[in-house]
Amino acid sequence: MSQPPYRALRIVLGFLSLVLAIGGVLMIFGGKPLIMRVFMHPPEFEISTLLLATLKEMGGIVLMFSVILCLAARDPERNVAIIDAVSVGFCILAITPLISLYTLDVGGLYPAYLIWGRSFVRLALAGLLYYLRPRQLPSKPVGNF
Repeated sequence: MSQPPYRALRIVLGFLSLVLAIGGVLMIFGGKPLIMRVFMHPPEFEISTLLLATLKEMGGIVLMFSVILCLAARDPERNVAIIDAVSVGFCILAITPLISLYTLDVGGLYPAYLIWGRSFVRLALAGLLYYLRPRQLPSKPVGNF
């Protein structure tokens, strides 16, 4: 019996891997002007050397995560744990900006509708990955029993 190809899941994982790889490279090699453009032109004193150094470290972690997703896209059936972890991670990443919206003064940097929209997109991606993930079939006896 042939295995299901999971083409849609492979495409989603490959796309996420590509987006994360581009973001990681931009985080590593981007300077202060790029960061100011990405963060919608905050006051210049808000972007410190510590923030830039932290973004470069995070870029390395994002590139590592991109490689993990790329390898999971090659064989989704054997990497269900990675797909589940990414789905749970998207759920966590959907909740944390909403918490910071209500506990910090983030509303001055970003409009609230952008934060809510980004959270909904992350929840939709988590739901899509959960829907497309390989399901384990019940085990059958070996042979013609």
